Amino acid sequence: MNELGEHDVIERDMGQHHKDKHDLGDADYGTLVLLVGPSGSGKDSVLNYAREALKDDSRMLFVRRCITRSNGDPSEDHESMSVAAFQKAEMQGQFVISWGAHGLYYGLPKSLLAHLETGGVVIANGSRKTIPLLRDQFHHFHAINLTVEPETLIKRLSERGRENSEEIRLRIERTKKLESEDLFDEETIHLDNSGDIGSAGKVFVDMLRKWAENPE
Repeated sequence: MNELGEHDVIERDMGQHHKDKHDLGDADYGTLVLLVGPSGSGKDSVLNYAREALKDDSRMLFVRRCITRSNGDPSEDHESMSVAAFQKAEMQGQFVISWGAHGLYYGLPKSLLAHLETGGVVIANGSRKTIPLLRDQFHHFHAINLTVEPETLIKRLSERGRENSEEIRLRIERTKKLESEDLFDEETIHLDNSGDIGSAGKVFVDMLRKWAENPE
């Protein structure tokens, strides 16, 4: 595998499932929803809230990302892969898109396309850097950026206990740098998650239900 820089992304050939953007605009084709935000913004909490609220709704598919880290990490329900296995999957075109960040590799599985072809909604935890590529590929696509007040973000990262104060400072700096880049266009939805999880969670669930009824 070529060495990837932080948040470098690779768009994968979708083989026989490939459709051009015009075809993806058909009314019977589903919607891809990408939830992004800095570490500590609460992406996993919001996704877990929505997963529970929509557990009986067959229109929804919450994607398990493939990540080159141990299954023992409780922070996210994911498919753990070795770097070698990830490399092989990439070469075989098993990802819609893949990227590297913080020494790990991430991929969204190609299998999600089957659910979109039924007209359903696919929800994925993603990277801000993948937004332009995915928006270009999928006509029915929404990017939701979780935001939090800086003080709240620092508090959450500290309570999580994975990083020391210097590492947290560097992470905050990286977040500010990414926010200064042209990653979010006017179509990006910004959702504040500084308060109780139910506040952002309910808004998120309502949006998913709306897109299930009317792909756009």
